[in-house]
Amino acid sequence: MIASIGPTGEILIMEDISEEEMYDAFTEQAVALETGGADAICIETMSALDEAELAVKAVKDNTGCEVICTFTFERNMSGEYRTMMGVSPEQFAEAMLAAGADIIGTNCGNGIERMIDIVTALHTASPDTPILVHANAGLPKNVNGIDVFPETPGQMAEKVPALIEAGANIIGGCCGTTPEHINAIKRTIGEIK
Repeated sequence: MIASIGPTGEILIMEDISEEEMYDAFTEQAVALETGGADAICIETMSALDEAELAVKAVKDNTGCEVICTFTFERNMSGEYRTMMGVSPEQFAEAMLAAGADIIGTNCGNGIERMIDIVTALHTASPDTPILVHANAGLPKNVNGIDVFPETPGQMAEKVPALIEAGANIIGGCCGTTPEHINAIKRTIGEIK
């Protein structure tokens, strides 16, 4: 079973929380998740290297769980992908592997098409490391006050071959994905095999 730990919402450079307090918070979660039966922990939707490093180290130091770490990237005006804290996919890969992550990847913030470029960058930076991707079902659009994710299961599934070619080893879904999306992705992977 894979459990999930997300960001704290705190920024270390703002000094509202210490590194020790953040490490302890991640440790408490990780130990509880392992006690509850987790074999692996996915530290997900991160954007800051310092916070993610503490989370990875807390899991590695205090549990026997495998560690997956994913960051959320956005495309900037020059077409490069960065987190809201300015971290590139290559910087993320190097730092999280040094911290002890077993699997790296990206989740949220993008539809599956944009994930292809991010996965390519991650695979280039670390070609021997498994890469996980959990794309949204497209970029959200607000329709009559409701956030709607526009990619259909078929639209997501048709990008799966390119995502695998880019280097993705584990493919799932994030915001807006439904069981139908996951089934379509699974069928496409089965056809490739």
